[in-house]
Amino acid sequence: MKRIFVVLWLLAVLLTAGRAQKSTAVERAHESSATLQAQKSTAHRTQKRITLQQCYDSAAAVTPLAGERELYSQMTRLREQNLDVTWLPSLDLNGTFAWQSDVVDLSEMLGSVPLPPGSLPVIPHEQYRATLDLGQVIWDGGVTRNARAVEQVVRELNLKQNEADVYRLREQVNNYFFSILLVRSQIKVTFALLKELMTRTKEVTSGVENGVVPPVTLDVLKAETIMAEQSVLELIFRQNSLAEALEQITGMTELANAELILPEQVITGSDLKNNPDLRLFDTRSRQLELSKNLLKSQRMPRLFGYAQAGYGNPPGNNFLSDNADFYYSLGAGVKWNIFDWNKNSNDRRSLTLQQQLLEVRKSAAEEALQRLLTLKMADIESLRKAASLDEELITIRKRIAATAASQLDNGVITASQYMTELNSEMQAVITAAARKIRLARAETEYLHITGYNK
Repeated sequence: MKRIFVVLWLLAVLLTAGRAQKSTAVERAHESSATLQAQKSTAHRTQKRITLQQCYDSAAAVTPLAGERELYSQMTRLREQNLDVTWLPSLDLNGTFAWQSDVVDLSEMLGSVPLPPGSLPVIPHEQYRATLDLGQVIWDGGVTRNARAVEQVVRELNLKQNEADVYRLREQVNNYFFSILLVRSQIKVTFALLKELMTRTKEVTSGVENGVVPPVTLDVLKAETIMAEQSVLELIFRQNSLAEALEQITGMTELANAELILPEQVITGSDLKNNPDLRLFDTRSRQLELSKNLLKSQRMPRLFGYAQAGYGNPPGNNFLSDNADFYYSLGAGVKWNIFDWNKNSNDRRSLTLQQQLLEVRKSAAEEALQRLLTLKMADIESLRKAASLDEELITIRKRIAATAASQLDNGVITASQYMTELNSEMQAVITAAARKIRLARAETEYLHITGYNK
């Protein structure tokens, strides 16, 4: 905040100086300028240096989207634990009670066969049993293995989607970062204009007092000074709001006082293989392919074993027993759905069509991104060529403004004519600084489209 207070203090001094005695105004302006330089020098030594990559990393770390990765990992672990259970034996407790209206009557079946009374068992109408059933999958046709592969690619897809969402935050970071740099360059040039105006004001004030320069010349310079002060004030408020927005998205602090380093990017090519959105298409296609394998495995036969232990009446399959007792049984089985009316094959064909649709969309996305790269590269080339002439233009404008200042001192031209040339010089400096920042931003955005992540 030191820089902000210094600037506001300078503005207050300048506003006061414009309304005080003429000789006193010049002295106080020069004193404030010297104080400003000393404080800016002190602030520079304690300034934080912030790079664009640091802003990227900090924004990725503090965004709420960063918490999604751990949640996705936990979800995958839970699903894999459920898949592991498939190979563990199942244990079920069952109990039944039934009353039958009709049961087998052995006396009627044997008819006239002479048997002692009570020698034939009587099957009861009520039947009950409690069983403990144990089941074990022997072979599931590869369903669990393929389901685990699908689960892994789903986790990868979710993480890549999260990566793409976090990557898009860079667009907002770029907007705030480069806007702050642009505003600061304008503040710097406007301060230079104020310094020049103070120098001219001192010289013109002396001329007015000696009757050499008309008073209107001093009024013009005062008006231009006030306008420059207003511009600085507006720019400072804009810088503060942009810095606050950048702090909110990155979680950093005191960015209004930090030195933001203009990135120097190197364009390495137009390869889009690292673009997060395009990589999502490849992962989705792999998910569909593994899902087809899972559907194939579901058509395979399944082998299983089982065991049952129980207590009931009648015990097990001994229907002629009228006494409750313990019993058990062991066995193995196979289950195979031989014909499912082409449901499984239709599902696989549907997944194949989805893969083809993904390829179409991926191609369309690649073409759109390539067009963006072409336009962005044209913008970069035009900025580079224009920037190569900025220094020459500034040098010429400085010579013209210096000549105009000399002519103003000698009364050859008016203050308005001098301000025209001075403003032209300042505009050339502002344009050059803005073009440099625009070039760095265009190169950064070009790399952002390609997915370059270093």
